[in-house]
Amino acid sequence: MAKAARSGTAPEGTRERIIGATARHLALLGPRGVELRSVCLDLGISPSLVNYYFSSPAELLWRAALHAYGTHVAEQRAAFDRAPDGRAALEGWVLGTIAWTKANPGVAAVIDFPMLALSTEGLATADAFARELSSLSRENVATMSSAVWSLMTGRPPARLSSAKVAVLIKLRPEFAFWVSTVGFGGLGAAMWVAGRKPYGLLWRAFGFDPDRQIRASLRELVARIAASGGAGLPDDREIEAALAADGEEPEDGPEMELPER
Repeated sequence: MAKAARSGTAPEGTRERIIGATARHLALLGPRGVELRSVCLDLGISPSLVNYYFSSPAELLWRAALHAYGTHVAEQRAAFDRAPDGRAALEGWVLGTIAWTKANPGVAAVIDFPMLALSTEGLATADAFARELSSLSRENVATMSSAVWSLMTGRPPARLSSAKVAVLIKLRPEFAFWVSTVGFGGLGAAMWVAGRKPYGLLWRAFGFDPDRQIRASLRELVARIAASGGAGLPDDREIEAALAADGEEPEDGPEMELPER
């Protein structure tokens, strides 16, 4: 089968099919539960094809995790683009993060703890994975930060570039505070809710409904961000000067119109 793959007789898209099937197994079983034999049986292919396309089991796992996470990041961005206002955009990002983590706990384990999930291949594999993951993570953080900015300014949602988000974090400490609060809080809540064992026993012991409490806390958080207002926001000249000082240029694509002082 390996010779067939080299000669071009393997079906087109075989590599992508392997990644997709592995991502489905990884989502529910976790990195330790993924079995190459089961993936191959699902696809009706020989394990030799997997060995041809991927240098190691760890590479296949990280490619599958990147595929699944990349799909999630794209869905979060699309949901942001559909949101009518900052409130809907921010609530959608947080609840979307939680829902995805609950549905894909195995992928989340690889994304959040690569050194543990990929420990069989050592530091080099985890470092390579982290480098490729960074661009997706920056895009996801930029989507969330754009929602925070829209809520603070009261303007319709529009995407900010990663470079502009970084500048705003430097220029506006309050913006940095809300971005970190939403980011850490959303991801933390996602891991707590997705980790039903043993946390499910804890919730029940205290009569606690985590989904209801998360939504109540999110409403309060959104209200506080909206109430913080947009007074003292940096103007376009300040932002462009900061971008130039950092050696960055505004990215192409729709940008949020920033209010004047």
